[in-house]
Amino acid sequence: MRRILVLIVLLVVGTGSVCDRDANVRPQLYFKDLRPPVGVSVKVLKDVSMNPPEGGNISVDAVVPADIDREEIDRLLRSFYMQAQGRKGFRKGKAERIDIRVYDSEFKARAEGEDWLGQVLQLTQGAEPSFTNRQLPPLLKWAQKALGKQPEYTGKLQPRVLADPTVMSVEVTIPFVEDDGSGTYAKKLTYARATTTFASVVMKLFDEIPKLDRVTFVGKHNDDVVMKIWLTRQQYQELSLRKLEEELGAARGKFMKQLIGGKISERKVQAELGKERRKLYRAAFAKLPDKQVLLVDELR
Repeated sequence: MRRILVLIVLLVVGTGSVCDRDANVRPQLYFKDLRPPVGVSVKVLKDVSMNPPEGGNISVDAVVPADIDREEIDRLLRSFYMQAQGRKGFRKGKAERIDIRVYDSEFKARAEGEDWLGQVLQLTQGAEPSFTNRQLPPLLKWAQKALGKQPEYTGKLQPRVLADPTVMSVEVTIPFVEDDGSGTYAKKLTYARATTTFASVVMKLFDEIPKLDRVTFVGKHNDDVVMKIWLTRQQYQELSLRKLEEELGAARGKFMKQLIGGKISERKVQAELGKERRKLYRAAFAKLPDKQVLLVDELR
């Protein structure tokens, strides 16, 4: 009987110690609010840190403006992840699972569905997190920045830029205007003016937007489309437009000594360069399928 009583006492004491230990473990932990990067607008609707026996997990749902830049979502996800990953006090020290989601509306965020804009997911402690960003790139902004300011457009005749980030394509419509800032169409459109403008626009876009896949150039004169050419990045590389322009620059250099010595007139130089430009660009455009090149007779 005494042995039985001792055994019962040990069981009771042992059970009581386990209960006391579990009672000191909090099922949910609380930390400082997540801080967004400077300049990023965000509203955190959910930030929960649970502490179950198998290891802690952190769940965050946040809302951002629907038109937020893709880069800002990247900054936000990485900032929130670093802060969440540094949280300590879970059964295994740090959280095992971290799931941070960014939505473009409160309705979507509260539903906690899969229609988020961005997510960072860590499945186990120490594992590499996966970052996913579904926001389309700000292609229109990139294109406008690449083209820069064009002081000759001061009136109603303005360039128009259209961008489709789903296929990484840009269309630019350029009215050929006078260079004096009058805002009117050029009295006469030359082959040199048309091809120089075409090359400048296309080179700026492809060179400054590495992810751009296609450019369409539309040239207008007197409200008529006189030039429409589209090409892919691969075709742009094959045409080597920058090399063509460098060759034309070198050709002008050959005339400089004669020009300075008065042996040739500027008008004659421009005529010779015009012939060379037409020759080079005719050969370049001939490399493109006919359906990709529309030119009025004066520009052929």
